[in-house]
Amino acid sequence: METNQKKADVQDFDRRSATYENSRRQGYIFDRVQRIVLDLAKNGKKPESILDVGCGTGRLLRKAKENWPDARLIGVDPAEGMIQQATQLLPDAEFHVAMAESLPLPDASVDLVFSTLSFHHWSNQAKGVSEIARVLHSQGRFLLADIMLPFGFSHVFRHFKRNNPAKTREMFVKAGLNVEFQQRQWRWSRILVVTGGKKL
Repeated sequence: METNQKKADVQDFDRRSATYENSRRQGYIFDRVQRIVLDLAKNGKKPESILDVGCGTGRLLRKAKENWPDARLIGVDPAEGMIQQATQLLPDAEFHVAMAESLPLPDASVDLVFSTLSFHHWSNQAKGVSEIARVLHSQGRFLLADIMLPFGFSHVFRHFKRNNPAKTREMFVKAGLNVEFQQRQWRWSRILVVTGGKKL
């Protein structure tokens, strides 16, 4: 069951969905972070299916299509307005209104999963990571990039979950993912990037 805070968070994204693509943050923050995970993904096996968890308007999936034009593209986001925009901008992809903690996909059905700058919004991060592990193929990979709030800032941004590298690594391991790479990136180490592969 969603908390009032979670409902308010989703409603806020619904309200902003029509203008979300035009935000300055898209070019200044989101595009840069998405470039990091896309570059990391190019080092792996060519994916046949790609899932973006917290896909927003589908910006990352549109870039993924440029790299892997034949891949099946799937996006999930809890904000219906975002999914409506994503469907218009990338009509040949598959989109679902859904939370990370409850993915509407079969077990072992995806090769590559991205999540960029949405992890701090998840109600139950550990459950979300477990759901991603569930839908990954046996040799699938999960690439996560999210904001790292400076210590003490979490009381200012109360809807942000403060990401902790050690706890994030523990979530991956408990979900059955081998942590391949974990690093703070970008200016002042504000972005935590973690990649994990399904344990065989």
